[in-house]
Amino acid sequence: MMKHRGMYMGVVVALAGLAGSAYAQDSVSNQGASLPGDALSPWDTGLQKTSYVVDMTPFQTSWGTQFGIAPLIKTSKASTSFTSSLGSSQFLSNDMLTGVPYASSQYKLWQNAAGQGINPQTNAATGTITAPAGNSYQFAAAMTEFATSTGGFNYNGLIGAVVNYNPSNSGRLYVTRVVGAVNTTNATSGDSSQLGFGSIDANGNLYYRADAFGIVGSPGLPSVSGNNLYRTDLLSRGSVLNQIIGNPAALNATTALLTASTVSHNTPNHIPQSVAGSAILAGTNFNNEYVRGATAPLTADSSHLAAGVTNHRGGLGSTTAQVLGSGVATFGLLAQTGGPTTSINLFSVNAAGNVIDKGNLTAPASVTDNSDGFTINYTAAAEFRQYVSQTAARGGNGQVALGRDRNGMGLIAATIHENGLNDDFSNQILVARRNPNTGATQWTIAAYIDQAFVSGRSGKEVLDGSGAVIGVLTPLFNVTGGSPLGPSISSPVIDAAGNIWFLSAVELFNRLPGGGSDFDNALFRAVYDEATFSYRLELVLELGSVFAGQNSGRNYQVQFLAIADSNSIDSATVFSGNGTSHTWNNVPLSELTNRDPRTSGGFVLQASIVYDVDADGTYNTAGVDEQYNALLFIGSMINAGPQPCNPADFAEPYGVLNFFDVQAFLQAFSAQNPAADLNNDGLFNFFDVQTFLQAFSAGCP
Repeated sequence: MMKHRGMYMGVVVALAGLAGSAYAQDSVSNQGASLPGDALSPWDTGLQKTSYVVDMTPFQTSWGTQFGIAPLIKTSKASTSFTSSLGSSQFLSNDMLTGVPYASSQYKLWQNAAGQGINPQTNAATGTITAPAGNSYQFAAAMTEFATSTGGFNYNGLIGAVVNYNPSNSGRLYVTRVVGAVNTTNATSGDSSQLGFGSIDANGNLYYRADAFGIVGSPGLPSVSGNNLYRTDLLSRGSVLNQIIGNPAALNATTALLTASTVSHNTPNHIPQSVAGSAILAGTNFNNEYVRGATAPLTADSSHLAAGVTNHRGGLGSTTAQVLGSGVATFGLLAQTGGPTTSINLFSVNAAGNVIDKGNLTAPASVTDNSDGFTINYTAAAEFRQYVSQTAARGGNGQVALGRDRNGMGLIAATIHENGLNDDFSNQILVARRNPNTGATQWTIAAYIDQAFVSGRSGKEVLDGSGAVIGVLTPLFNVTGGSPLGPSISSPVIDAAGNIWFLSAVELFNRLPGGGSDFDNALFRAVYDEATFSYRLELVLELGSVFAGQNSGRNYQVQFLAIADSNSIDSATVFSGNGTSHTWNNVPLSELTNRDPRTSGGFVLQASIVYDVDADGTYNTAGVDEQYNALLFIGSMINAGPQPCNPADFAEPYGVLNFFDVQAFLQAFSAQNPAADLNNDGLFNFFDVQTFLQAFSAGCP
């Protein structure tokens, strides 16, 4: 151990001189004011496709699980009054491509550089790097955006991102941001359509709908009419606007799959090109039909309806896992069997999109949470209600989450409203476990908020890594003050291990000065236990969470996470399409525990974030701090290949402790990077240094 002694003392000396400053599309403008910001115009033909590097920031959950987070894309700037547009429905490709070239040949790169970015008007110039040699992994994500434009018109658009990364450096994402579609010509013209999203696959095929609801028309251009469905190939987009108008021939890299239909259609899902061999739309309409196809005319029939199902409700949840035991994809949607919406219709399809198997599950009148024994007895009023209001036209997709556990059992989940009201605050995530061979099904509760507990502990307990209770799920009105009232829980997402991700209102204990509770919206992972068919709650992130931007050189704070709008579920909240049912880097599930971060192939989350531009420790847009609506990406930062031998093994080559580990720790500590919070107390102080020194002194095995 003597070879470490000099370096050990050097760490102490170096840390003594460190200030506590934070080194904190992750960028801020160079304008020195909260406006105009550096979000891109959706109408600038030179910025329809931009490529840049985003580096994820490591952070830890309440269980000490480490994930990485990064602002993947910002919404566009459509008004001089705001830095960016509002974000709405989101989707993350459920498939992942491997061994493919990077989507772009060149990427902008800036690190720890406040003011640099990709906006030529409000960012300082930055460097450009060539895409790494060799092949990569690829996924894609997209979101809808809305704004009242500078001219007072109803702008909305679709922004996508095709993302590549090398498994040996999973924390660095190579992003090709593309404006998929817009509905206006510029900030002072009216709208030719209104857009609803939709879904995207890993090839960058973007699926969405359009109608003429409330439009005023775009000068000199034909408006859409009726219901319309489209697919845009993001990577084929050129340097022209893709304004959705009533002339399909004028669209760019876009296929009109349904035009001017008199039948109302929900926002579409798809069958990934990577599993079907071609890009196939899959959706539903208000005629109880399953709609699919790669080209127009689409096929529409009721072949998907299982025995006993009289009506379907909402959009399609999907997975490429074989929940029913066969097929290239499985879909699930809410259903009725002659009464309230308390059933889930499942069906699997072949590569052509045709139904090959189907089944129906109906929620029982009484369900027990197998982790704590809580039982709820439902009345006839209870319903799955997160398909209502604007979701048919605006998204998201879908209300039903689907997956498969390590034992091959199918998992199906949806959020029920106990009183059957659109804005019901009393919600539970019900989970069915189905044997694909016999059809035998069990039910449990992954998360709950129940009206019978309003005066006391109102919902399921949230835990830390030791199993201690740190809070409880709570009705949304405890966060909002009563407007909106609810719902309090989003739709669920199921990952590769059967864990369930969701947003919920929560009461976190002892968070305020004097020991009071903090009421927030927060993101959770319900960690699955196959042996007991139960779930325990892990807090992933909450309102007020602060992350050090690895590229912007500034911290940003999460200030808003949507669950409900004024009267129902919010399209900007989490739906089952926000996550994936495959592992990160395609690591075999057999090598992972359920709490391993790699059980999630990725997760996206729409949030309002504020950058601390003046680095004064506050997040206040009345000064120079900048607020953006962004699509946050959360994924594993565990690289393929050799892994750190102990907490001091900060840098490659792993398995050896040397100067590079010291340097990496010093940089992380100086930046207040969560990776340097080695004792997991949320602080950056002597105890983290002590933990590092002890691990460094112990050496690698």
